[in-house]
Order: sequence, then structure tokens, then C-alpha cells
Amino acid sequence: MKKIVFFIFLTALCTSSYAQYRWEVSAGPTFSSLSLDSPSAVSDGTGTGFYVNAGYGYVTGVRAKTSFVFSLDLLQRNTELTSRIVDPETTSDVKVLQIGLNPKFRYLFGQGKDRFRAFVNVGPSFRVNAKFEIGDVELDDEQFEKIVIGGVYGAGFSQMVGEMFDIMAEVGVMNDFVDNLVDTDSKFFDYYARVGVRFRIYDARR
Repeated sequence: MKKIVFFIFLTALCTSSYAQYRWEVSAGPTFSSLSLDSPSAVSDGTGTGFYVNAGYGYVTGVRAKTSFVFSLDLLQRNTELTSRIVDPETTSDVKVLQIGLNPKFRYLFGQGKDRFRAFVNVGPSFRVNAKFEIGDVELDDEQFEKIVIGGVYGAGFSQMVGEMFDIMAEVGVMNDFVDNLVDTDSKFFDYYARVGVRFRIYDARR
């Protein structure tokens, strides 16, 4: 029994000493389209919004290849609606402001000491619709869903600058699994591109 306890303690100590923590901030444009099933309006075209992300990453893998990143997001999604009844030539801007959490799994290619490394990451997103506007009209809370669940899938690279900082660039897609409007099939699909900075602490040479 003592040997088992000692082995567990030794494993935990080795894991903790090997661990590395990273803080990162990134931002960039988001290109959104809305899939809308409505008898009175149709979504067409793609609008440009913005995406701001602040995250904390915990490195777990050998040679710092894998990590879990927990990010807070501020996201504005823009698109256009065309009325089918009033005037098919008239469009209205749709603006949605969302705040949420995006936990994701990240895999880095190359070796831990490489200064340039590519990566891919994937994970769910849990967001709150803080504000929903169609045209110049802000919708009431009862007209749109409060919680939106989706997925984020990205790929990019990081370039080491000095011993503690990385410059990051990433592109990817986001999609919603649930509707944004009440009783209406209304799911967003987005492309995004963003750049950022990552600050590394603990065993930063790896």
C-alpha cells in the first residue's frame, strides 16, 4: 500500500514539475452568415464583425505538444436579412453581441524547443446573447435565446519571440448547434482570422 501511495505521489510530482502554463490574448475579424428559416425574411451574404479572446492554457503532453485552453470570448456577429414580404430589395443589418467560454484541446506540431510551431485546436463554445439587433431595432429578451452552444475549430502557428512570448496567428470556423432566435431555425456559421500574443510561465524554455 505504501508503495502505491509513493508511486502516485511521485507521478503527481513529476507531472506538476513538467507542467507549463500559458496566458494568451488574440483578436481579429469574424465573417458571419445566418441560416434562417422564416416565411418573412431570408439571410443572405456575410457580414464582418470582431472576435476578442483571452485564454489560459495548461500544457500536459510530452514535448509540450498537447494543452487544454480555457478562453473567455467577446464576439460580434454581423449579417444581413432581406424581407420577402415588404420589399425583396431592402436589407437590414443583423448585429449580435455575445460573451462566452470556449474550452478547447490544442495539439502542437514540432518539438518543444522549436521557435516556430503549427497547431490545431477544437472545442465547444458556450455563449450568452447579450444584445440582438435587426436593423435599428433591439429585440426584447423574449425574442432571442440567451444561451447558444456551438463549436470552434481552428489551425494556426506560433512564433517564439525571446524566452517568454509567442506571436500567434489562427484561422478557423465556428458553428452554432442551437438557434439564436426563439421558435426560428437561426444558426450562425462563421469564418474567423485573428492574431495574438501568448505569455509563457514555468519551464518556458521547452
